[in-house]
Amino acid sequence: MSELSRQRADTAADIGIDFEDVFETAPCGYILADKDGRIIRANQTLAGWVGRPSDQFVGKRFSDLLPITGKVFYETHFAPSLHMHGRFSEVALELLRDDGSRVPILVNATQVRRRSDSIETRFTLFLAAERRLYERGLLDARDKAEATIVTERADSELREQFIAVLGHDLRNPLASISSGIHMLSKETLSARGQKVTGLMAGSIVRATALIDNVLDFARGRLGGGITLERNANEPLEPALRQVISELRSIAPDRTISADYKIDEPVDCDRMRIGQVLSNLLGNALTHGAKDKPIHIDATTAHGEFIIAVSNGGEPIPPKALEKLFQPFFRGNERLKHGLGLGLHIASEIARAHGGTLIARSDTTATTFVFTMPLAR
Repeated sequence: MSELSRQRADTAADIGIDFEDVFETAPCGYILADKDGRIIRANQTLAGWVGRPSDQFVGKRFSDLLPITGKVFYETHFAPSLHMHGRFSEVALELLRDDGSRVPILVNATQVRRRSDSIETRFTLFLAAERRLYERGLLDARDKAEATIVTERADSELREQFIAVLGHDLRNPLASISSGIHMLSKETLSARGQKVTGLMAGSIVRATALIDNVLDFARGRLGGGITLERNANEPLEPALRQVISELRSIAPDRTISADYKIDEPVDCDRMRIGQVLSNLLGNALTHGAKDKPIHIDATTAHGEFIIAVSNGGEPIPPKALEKLFQPFFRGNERLKHGLGLGLHIASEIARAHGGTLIARSDTTATTFVFTMPLAR
């Protein structure tokens, strides 16, 4: 016996450790086998799991304790890897009880060379019934979560399809009302009648813009994205002037000025760029100070087309600026107006054109800047 082994034996004796009892009553199964896997000894813990005396294990091969599928795995994977590497860890197997039932276990095995040059294989077995139940519970929870996601996704798509259909169907009555207002405007009306028809025309413009935003949002969520019909040959300035003219008619008491320096062709979707300007200008009319002018700059320079819309008023808080282009977000007073889709749709149109939309706000002015390359 080596000096280290003698010291360990003396220490065990001093503190009263009975290694025989530790082997037999350990909270795990122990098997000692020869190099061929024939069992030399098994402890009482394992015997209790299987339901037979421990001495009946002697002379059997470890694979004899397994069902047919376990035998195949042991002979084709477990044993060859054990002989090659000298160890195998955390293998999930099942033991056969005498009554035919099975005990789920995790097996660790290692081969040790004895002083006689013989090789001993040591198996440590742990009950895995609770682990199997836990894993099965996790799998069930995952399946339920996936089923819930599928259901919620289907419900979400149905809602978005409903919104898209509703928005589309609302266009027809709005078109009829708009035609009626246009016909009335040609009649001789009193001052009051002219004022009412003007208000109605403004409401039509706002309702149409709102429907456009809802349809674009629903289309984007359903996978269609923002669609573009780009054309660099048609002038862009008339489309921008038309948008500003329409919004001036809604707010005749507000001061709106515009500077145009569009000296180069812009490869864009003119209707979509008009929609961006409409959303930005409508935002400025709604949230800007009523007594401060709104200014619009539309320019081409350094290979880019830029629209900047500025208005006076209270600055937008920094936290609100961070989320300003998210759908349905409305900070502070914005909660009282609209669906919160206008800026989101404008940013998506900018992205579709390969451009950006940013906002700057301080005590001097709030400015939204749309930038896109002149060419694709």
